[in-house]
Amino acid sequence: MLSRDAASLFWMARYLERAESQARLLDISLTMALIDVPEDREEQLSVPLLVTGTAEEFKELYGDVTPQNLIDFMLLDDRHPASVFNIIQSARDNALHVRGNLSADVWDSINLSYIEMKELRKTGVTESNASQIFDWTRARSHIFRGAAYGTLLRTDAFHFMRLGTFIERADTTARVLDIRHKMASASQDEHATRSFFEWTALLHSLAAFEAYQQIYGHNILPLNVAELLILELDVPRSLHACLHEIVALLELVESGDARKARRMANSLYANIHFGDRDYIAERGLHEYLTDFLERIQAISGQIQKDYMGWQV
Repeated sequence: MLSRDAASLFWMARYLERAESQARLLDISLTMALIDVPEDREEQLSVPLLVTGTAEEFKELYGDVTPQNLIDFMLLDDRHPASVFNIIQSARDNALHVRGNLSADVWDSINLSYIEMKELRKTGVTESNASQIFDWTRARSHIFRGAAYGTLLRTDAFHFMRLGTFIERADTTARVLDIRHKMASASQDEHATRSFFEWTALLHSLAAFEAYQQIYGHNILPLNVAELLILELDVPRSLHACLHEIVALLELVESGDARKARRMANSLYANIHFGDRDYIAERGLHEYLTDFLERIQAISGQIQKDYMGWQV
């Protein structure tokens, strides 16, 4: 496979996973802003900006952090490279480049998402219909993954798509867990009810609320949340699950010389696979996640260098 094609497949999948993650983040933040007292609403609305690292860009373009401004910035603004509109457009551009590697179902799922997103920009999204758009974004991501699972050959094209998905997912999980865990912990001693909603928001942001209830029950404890989202292999967006997939996929991709990415991924996987909640607690969750983010970004960079060297 050409390195250019590998890069397009890798980033196509990353962008589509990112669109879904941002829709979840924005949905939960807007809901939490309605629950919180007025003086804390800006903090809730700022969560997607903190997770994506776009707070300064937002202030330059919009100034005040209001629900409508946040919706426009995160969903529709073509001046913002990380808006869902631009993300889906970038995914479609990459898909067009590798059209020959995709089934008709996969291409149609991406192309239709872009066409419908352009229509959404024309009509606009308001607070009253935003939840429908978030549902639509998640559904389009699910349709893409379902089409890919159901119709693509298990070749390197499929493997690079999956690598993009799990690299992006691991990065997002670590960022959301770090930001929202701080907020939930800060409110724990002050207001029990608000703390419960904060932990619930964290779990919903990563589609893990039902999984938590099945494993731990209804009593939400901070260390249980961290254990679930870091160490639990059966939770699809846990760091353990993502690294498990990344390591397996790197073994499947054909390349005799690209060993460094495999070595780095296996090292991080071993750290999580043989880790436990006591180690995370002793080290400190923020420090643990900061180290993880540095290492997963290094792995992503090494994958691109090993397999897509024309980019670097």
